[in-house]
Amino acid sequence: MKYNMNILNKTLDNSLHVILIQKPDYVKSLFMLGVPAGGFDVVQKNQDEIVKHSSGCAHFLEHQMFRLNQRDVTQDFAKMQAQTNAFTSYTETAYYFQTTSDIEKPLALLLDFVENLDIDQQSVEKEKGIILSEYNMYEQNPEQRLLMNTWRALYHKHPLKIDILGNKDDISNMTPETLTQFYQMNYDPSRLTLVGVTGKDINKIMDFVIEHQKGVASKIQGDIARIMPEEPKEVVLKESIEYMDITMPYVCVAYKLNPVDTIMDAMRLDIALQMRMDSLFGPLNPEYQTWMDEQIISQVAFAECDFNVDHGYVIFVAQTYKVQEFIDLVDKLVKKIKEPIDPSIYHALSTKLISQNIRSLDSFDSLAIEMMRAHFENYDYLKSLELVKEMDPSVIEDLCSHLDFSYRSIIEILPNESKSSK
Repeated sequence: MKYNMNILNKTLDNSLHVILIQKPDYVKSLFMLGVPAGGFDVVQKNQDEIVKHSSGCAHFLEHQMFRLNQRDVTQDFAKMQAQTNAFTSYTETAYYFQTTSDIEKPLALLLDFVENLDIDQQSVEKEKGIILSEYNMYEQNPEQRLLMNTWRALYHKHPLKIDILGNKDDISNMTPETLTQFYQMNYDPSRLTLVGVTGKDINKIMDFVIEHQKGVASKIQGDIARIMPEEPKEVVLKESIEYMDITMPYVCVAYKLNPVDTIMDAMRLDIALQMRMDSLFGPLNPEYQTWMDEQIISQVAFAECDFNVDHGYVIFVAQTYKVQEFIDLVDKLVKKIKEPIDPSIYHALSTKLISQNIRSLDSFDSLAIEMMRAHFENYDYLKSLELVKEMDPSVIEDLCSHLDFSYRSIIEILPNESKSSK
């Protein structure tokens, strides 16, 4: 029993995939039902048919799903002593509940409301105002605005440039018919994955799910594919400046990098490059405190990367009065990325990452999300945790040596008062 977990995997007769994870001696249970459709799913292919969805369909539908037989199921979950929630990312949408009580009734309800669409014109119109308010709230958040401006500066066509919420016009014009089409293409048992993390008997739970799903048939013929547009190597904007009602500027130095061939290659490169960036732009670098003292960076400062088969990027972000000094600092750090990492810093980062991975297995929601995502992207999550052990300074240097930092954008959010000085 690796990592003190028992795992049961099964694809049911109706093609619903079920992953049950038993963590002995735990009282809590969490069940998550997800679909591999999110903000990226603007264009999909079903056999020979290409379907274009409104932006924000996945997120809007998530808001609409907590209804069954004209009832708000949130209240029903509460009566069952279960807390429920949902999220939409770029690549998936998931609905889940957690409880320390009986799991059969809330599990049946989770399956029922996700597998049965209950919307009408009135519910859609009501939701528009809620989502537009959420959109405006994000627009007024300088960090959120900085990141959205970053994706728009980097990407010509990739749906990263589109907010998960969608654009305002698409939200305002959303219809039950639009949402129903998206639902029917994606919320089929053949596309859904159920993940359960519990201390209870997972064999009995599997029997319960099998029995529940006997009357639920798959209606989709063939596979549904996400269609991603061809993306040029070049950035859209080399510089982007926007003004907001803030006191201290925000700046992002962003690099558009090539995507990779496989998801495992992406994870290896993610680990290697993130460790290298943390060694340069983090507290383990002796110069980090000097940059703080000189106010080149503040408490809001981070660097991160993300790679997948359809995109790759590196960003350095800071809230600072010394914008140009920060940009110059990032330029110097990027030139060092391909140099060897200090072995002592590597060891400290490796130990920290391995510990984080082990601790993450005790987070029920994190474990469920990662197991679900791994199934959607066809890799073994527990094996992916071992990738950090394959790293060493020479592997990191080799992986980073092939990176091309030629395509850069500088994105700034500046105080309104600074308009006159520009």
